[in-house]
Amino acid sequence: MQRTLMFLGREAERSQRIRLPGGAFRSTELQKTFGVHSTYLNRQHMQPMRPLFVGFLLLAQHIATAQVQLTMSNGVGQGCLGVLHDSGGPGGSGYANNEDLVFTLCPDQPGGNIALTFTTFALDQSGSVDSWDNLTIYDGPDTEAPTLGTYAGTDLQDLVVSVTQFNTSGCITLHFVSHASGTGTFAADFMCSTPCAAPTAVALMSEATPARVCSGEELHFDGAASYAVGAQSIVSYVWHFGPGETSTGPIVDHVFGEPGSYAVSLTVVDDNGCTSMNSVDLTVQVSTLPVLQLTTSDTLACVGTPFELSATVDAVPWTSNAMDYGDGAFLPDDVGLPITFEMDVSGFQPGSTVDATDDLGSICVDMEHSFMGDLVLQLICPNGTEFMLHQQGGGGTYLGAADDLNISGEPVQAECWHYCWSPSATNGTWVNNSIQEGNNTQLAGTPSGPALIPGNYEAVGNWEDLLGCPLNGTWQFRAIDLWGGDNGYLCSWEIHFDPQLGGDALAFMPTYGPGCDSTFWSGADISMTEPGCNTVQVTPSAPGEHPFTFTAINDHGCAFDSTITVTVLDTNDPYCISLGVDEPTPAALSAYPVPVRDVLHVAHAAPFTGYELLDLHGRQLMTGGAVPAAAPLLLDMSTLPAGLYHLRVRGADAPVVLRVVKE
Repeated sequence: MQRTLMFLGREAERSQRIRLPGGAFRSTELQKTFGVHSTYLNRQHMQPMRPLFVGFLLLAQHIATAQVQLTMSNGVGQGCLGVLHDSGGPGGSGYANNEDLVFTLCPDQPGGNIALTFTTFALDQSGSVDSWDNLTIYDGPDTEAPTLGTYAGTDLQDLVVSVTQFNTSGCITLHFVSHASGTGTFAADFMCSTPCAAPTAVALMSEATPARVCSGEELHFDGAASYAVGAQSIVSYVWHFGPGETSTGPIVDHVFGEPGSYAVSLTVVDDNGCTSMNSVDLTVQVSTLPVLQLTTSDTLACVGTPFELSATVDAVPWTSNAMDYGDGAFLPDDVGLPITFEMDVSGFQPGSTVDATDDLGSICVDMEHSFMGDLVLQLICPNGTEFMLHQQGGGGTYLGAADDLNISGEPVQAECWHYCWSPSATNGTWVNNSIQEGNNTQLAGTPSGPALIPGNYEAVGNWEDLLGCPLNGTWQFRAIDLWGGDNGYLCSWEIHFDPQLGGDALAFMPTYGPGCDSTFWSGADISMTEPGCNTVQVTPSAPGEHPFTFTAINDHGCAFDSTITVTVLDTNDPYCISLGVDEPTPAALSAYPVPVRDVLHVAHAAPFTGYELLDLHGRQLMTGGAVPAAAPLLLDMSTLPAGLYHLRVRGADAPVVLRVVKE
């Protein structure tokens, strides 16, 4: 049987650490026996690890098959349901002394993946550490496959060990060694997990995308058409409506409370624990609030005297501005268990993909870990394509200023350093720069050790593998720790896209139509309306406080309004009498500039017998005598505050009034 090693391309990178009870790792004799690279040091200072969960596939649904009983020996066994015993067999007294057995267990069903649950694991620990009996587990059909560690004592009691996602054979290989004195027992139930075939999420909403709605409006979402592959069925529906906002179920309703653009997505999971990888592009645009500016020619008016109301509507755009970077978290020492971090990316045009390798500027992490050789790090794009960033190797090189003494289940975060992978980098991979090869390191951490210097590095994978990946959707960063004894932190991670890929596709601008069905005034005694209804004339018929409301309705169907109040006085009020409001203004009389800042020029064809400038309360601010015909009247208004004034001119006929606006 042939397989391709996906982890390690060089013999030195297939080094392993041997985990012994109490967290110790052998550094001499077992290195010779198992080909362990001499870079790995004795780790006697370590404490017992927390429970080990090897593998990542759910075991709830396994391939039905007949149960078989297998006994440890040199050879190969097959099955998808049964028990593997030590060489003593079922009910026996245990294994014998001086055993050196290699046994490979493979699935007897296509696509199966072996998983072992150790119901008994009690190996002899007589004598020195080097004489302890031990079991080494390999992720594949032979001992050339990557190792999942070497275990002794009761390390594997009640724990699950399964093949990883990189194992295309589905087989697992066990190498058992016992020494000259002392025996023990071990046994494991085994079954086959069903490999993942990603289900497909299908989502609809009650309005066509992009749905243009108002704050507080409820939309209906339906994902019932989502489907799984083959005999699997969908068991989980999770809707994402924005940061921290989720709902579960095939059909949900959601209220969008704040203005903005929301990229709604649906993730479904089938009864085999497999998650949908396709991107569902539903966009909801919740209207921003416009800026309404209302003005009136008179805030103090008289019955029967017309005045104007005007309004402007300034629509406010919305833009997403910046992408949220992915959050970080503890990287536990769960051997073989993938830890996945997600980042929801939106803002590109729907359907946009990675079309060139430089569309992705870099993938960056802020992290710390005390043993680079433990880790497999991957980027997973929204369609499920996996891209390898780092594939083990590099031995005991630190990442960041790591704390190598802290191996507890709830560790204290050490100092994270910033590392990037870029398609433009030419200085090699992490391994090329580790203490095993280039030694691009500096001393840091606890205890002080060689730590990879921050910077841009080459990825292990081929960047062209990411061509065709959707830009929008859920991007994932996956970390897998394949050996025991070290943990770390991913403080944060980032994806940097080429700025030339385009603007913010989530940005939008509500629009307000030109007609009176989009913008209009309401109130008493509106007598004339200009086209568009933004400006109206009011001729008040009764005194009092009169409110006038301007309403604007945009293309989202959202109505916004603002109100201005005008005080209307009776015609017998002294203010109204002093203005001579019933007298028309002759065409031969005009004032400029409008509005005036300093000097008001009043042109007239007939002579004046006198004039006065009044404020809106009827107070006299300026007065003057006769002005000859055709001689300009110049009024210095530079010291007056901005506002509306009335110029009352007396001539041979009845007095006339001009409205003057001061800026």
